[in-house]
Amino acid sequence: MPMSRTAAVVATVTMAMASLTGCGTSPYCQAVEDNKVALNSLGEQKTNAAYLQYAQAFRAVAKVAPTGIRKDWTKLADVTQGIVTAQRKAGINLEEMLDADKITKVSPGDLKRINDAYQAFNNTADERKAVVKNVKDECEIVLS
Repeated sequence: MPMSRTAAVVATVTMAMASLTGCGTSPYCQAVEDNKVALNSLGEQKTNAAYLQYAQAFRAVAKVAPTGIRKDWTKLADVTQGIVTAQRKAGINLEEMLDADKITKVSPGDLKRINDAYQAFNNTADERKAVVKNVKDECEIVLS
């Protein structure tokens, strides 16, 4: 094969490979995109159903997240699920927490479990900052 033809074939293959690797989105970025509504609405709805949705979104992203950030996504999923679990064990929904009559029926032990779950959730500011930065850097997606 003449040198110019070989160079043309190599250039064509190289361009085709660049096109193939450049198109499409990584599974991680796709998971973020697929769950963007839930991720951007975290805490807007204070219901068991909403918090389950947030936890599921965190877990879906965690499953495909790069190794260096996976633990942060997993922790966010765990603490968010922990709120719902504590609420269920206490027999009170998240949306009922402002109902004084229902709160007085919750045992002190269950109230402590709920408070501990909220504290664990509130202690994830570093993880939340890390995932927002990582998504912006890796996927060029801005989460609020």
